[in-house]
Amino acid sequence: MTHLTPGIYRSLFNILDKAGVEYSFMDKDGSVCCGRPLMLSGDVKGAGELIKKNTELIKASGCKTLLLSCPICYKIFRDEYKLEGIEVIHHSVYINNLLKSGKIKVKRGTGKYVYHDPCELGRGAGIYEQPRELLSETSILLESPEERGESICCGGSIGSLTMSYDKRKKITEHSLEVLNTNKPDIVATACPLCMRTFSPLNKKSETADIAQIISRNLI
Repeated sequence: MTHLTPGIYRSLFNILDKAGVEYSFMDKDGSVCCGRPLMLSGDVKGAGELIKKNTELIKASGCKTLLLSCPICYKIFRDEYKLEGIEVIHHSVYINNLLKSGKIKVKRGTGKYVYHDPCELGRGAGIYEQPRELLSETSILLESPEERGESICCGGSIGSLTMSYDKRKKITEHSLEVLNTNKPDIVATACPLCMRTFSPLNKKSETADIAQIISRNLI
């Protein structure tokens, strides 16, 4: 999803540069898959080979931290890989840490946000508060009628590919209807798949990733 949503990684680069963080882009020369699609398709051997190759690549880089913008990748790298000595962290948590430590500063605007909890980040990894803390620093954060553990799937999950397009679209439309209940200016999320799924159908507000919102509000 990294290369399908370049606005997210460009925003993340801007944040890292502002914070003075030294980094390299693992996906620079092509998409590096975490292995989950192979797992879901039943290709256990192929997934194992990919995990081994990725592990060697990550360790050879000499990095201390593996930063992921995709909740699915975050969960797979955290749970299925053996990366001893390397911190695996989602970008919502990492950016929040940068803000709390004073390495970045943001201005406060007048817009209103509502936050969509991605399935794999919320129910899957238990990360609910850090994204909200970040958004609350930049503007007014509205509540959604169904959030945190009750958040509705965006409809784009690769785990539901057996569903027809029309059924998936109904899930997306219902989720957006709930998120736009309190008339936010922006539906914010922390997952490239959610953003890519919501964007074409969200006619009532802007759809943006949390990295994009923080990047545009940097001081």
